[in-house]
Amino acid sequence: MKRLWFVLVVLALVPLLAVNAPAQVRIYDTIYSADGTQLQLTELVFTSSTPRYRMADGLGVNLSVPHFLTRLDFVLIIATAGSYNNVTADIAVYNAWDPGAPSGSVFSNLAGSFTANLGSFNPTGATAYIVNVSLPSGVVLDTNPNKGVVITLKNNGVLDNVLTLGVVNRLPNPGSEVATDLWYRDANDNGIIEASDGRTFGAPRSYDNVAFTLWAQPVPEPTTLAVLGLGVAGLALRRRRR
Repeated sequence: MKRLWFVLVVLALVPLLAVNAPAQVRIYDTIYSADGTQLQLTELVFTSSTPRYRMADGLGVNLSVPHFLTRLDFVLIIATAGSYNNVTADIAVYNAWDPGAPSGSVFSNLAGSFTANLGSFNPTGATAYIVNVSLPSGVVLDTNPNKGVVITLKNNGVLDNVLTLGVVNRLPNPGSEVATDLWYRDANDNGIIEASDGRTFGAPRSYDNVAFTLWAQPVPEPTTLAVLGLGVAGLALRRRRR
């Protein structure tokens, strides 16, 4: 009978674990087609102005519940031929964006920041690369619809204007925009993305946005986590009694 109780606890946990392992979904996208299978880099360009190694954009992300950010895709541009053996990206994700902020950063409520090693590149000329970065655990996006991503690019640990981000002429799908024709470049190189750093390429382009894709998973509900915890505790108790 004791053995049967142990088996029943295990069987009860299996569907619970399955329910709480949702697949990651796209929550913002200016890189892929609507179904997420094909590239749709409409009129991809990069800025010739410098400094251009620190760029950002505000993102409209409508979530009914908080989500773990699991992956970030972006278009890395290397503007000059050469050998780049240690390209890194300092990435900061924010849960609030105010494009009209009168002073200071347009982004606030930091969700998380980390450095991603992008690897080595050997372009023979100006080249665009689609970069997929898996995020460390704990970067939680709340339900505020306006968010921000800031990326600072380095070559061998040094800021390098050869590195920048791609900008496309399209609206996000999925996602939305408070300002549909706007991206940011840290023009005064002070490490802060301010309202005055907002940029657009102008007509005939209508929807300039940094090429970003965000993937995420819903944060499990606390009650479900509690039940799961009780199940694990039951298994532990059973092991102690053997």
